[in-house]
Amino acid sequence: MQDGVRFAVTDEDNQASFRLRYQIYVKNMGRLKDKGDHDRQELRDEYDQSARAVIAIQNGEPIGTLRLFWGGDVPFTDSLIEAYSIAPFLTMLNQDQICIVERLMVTEEYRGSNVTLRMYKEVMNFVLTHKAEIVLLDCEPHHLNSYLKLGFRPFTAPYTYPGIGLVIPMALVVGDYEHLKQIGSPFAMLTKPEDLAYCRFSDTLAEIINDKTNVHSLTVSSTAQFLDEIRSLSPGKEWSFNTIPSLFDYLEESEIERLIQKSHIIACKKGNHIIEKDNAAKTMFILLSGHVAVEKNGQMIAMVSPGEVIGEIAFFLDVPRTASIIAATEDVKVLSLDERGLSRLLKHEGQLANKVLMNLCRGLCSRILAGSETADLRAN
Repeated sequence: MQDGVRFAVTDEDNQASFRLRYQIYVKNMGRLKDKGDHDRQELRDEYDQSARAVIAIQNGEPIGTLRLFWGGDVPFTDSLIEAYSIAPFLTMLNQDQICIVERLMVTEEYRGSNVTLRMYKEVMNFVLTHKAEIVLLDCEPHHLNSYLKLGFRPFTAPYTYPGIGLVIPMALVVGDYEHLKQIGSPFAMLTKPEDLAYCRFSDTLAEIINDKTNVHSLTVSSTAQFLDEIRSLSPGKEWSFNTIPSLFDYLEESEIERLIQKSHIIACKKGNHIIEKDNAAKTMFILLSGHVAVEKNGQMIAMVSPGEVIGEIAFFLDVPRTASIIAATEDVKVLSLDERGLSRLLKHEGQLANKVLMNLCRGLCSRILAGSETADLRAN
């Protein structure tokens, strides 16, 4: 196959995209096993008949792919309209002014390279050529920072994507050049204001997005405001969550600032699967408010209170999620810790790492004791 990044136009290109999806989603991540063609080792579905694929080829082998829906090809199905929260935008835009991007993946050895950006460059060229005004996607928490840097913004409540867990709908307002320029988005370098002259609804679209977000990101707000929001959720506003222990115990405020760099506060609805069992993501969360249930095989095995950490097993053992974590109340807010930033902190800041690890160990011991006491009560 010819090397490069391009929209798939041949059967060979499309089959390479389907095979890469299967390799990464089904074999590596254990997702969508019921949808994979295990004989051909391809992952495809009915949407591929009308969707477009971008494929990245290196040394004759696929290393990246994504799928794009454009409303100008075929009308969006009801399931796509619901999954990507398209309805608010259809009051002003035609469907051929809307694109959806999904199933973006890159092989492990090329993650962190420019492959993802090169694929999005192809998407942006398509968007400009076809005069789309908004690009939508659903983002897992550990990818939030990457998409914020590109210029995407959360715009509505997170929801549970079957087999994956919590996802956050995000939107790129194509014509909001000032926002792209302000955050240093690569798209601002790929376009000029005159390229976007066709965009008529940028201001209105930006208002819709900014008015309805359920995600507060440190990436796009001041540290003081972000810390105040976390503190406001703790009793007495002193980093104490009436839980012994908490990850914030014995930390100076400057240390807390370093711990939560590039983090996000995510508001969840009751029933949201914050973590889905067997998912490959490694993000750790701190529960800030509300209560969440830990479930295995449909059975609740524990209840988590504010201040406690969830997701640490996958982070430290590098294994798929061992249980599902489900919002049990309507007031759940979690702090999503940046996986890469936390790894760097634990590796390079010895004193702070010792405090964080000690708090995590104390938390695990507390859970073990609580589990033992519960078992004793049941036995008696």
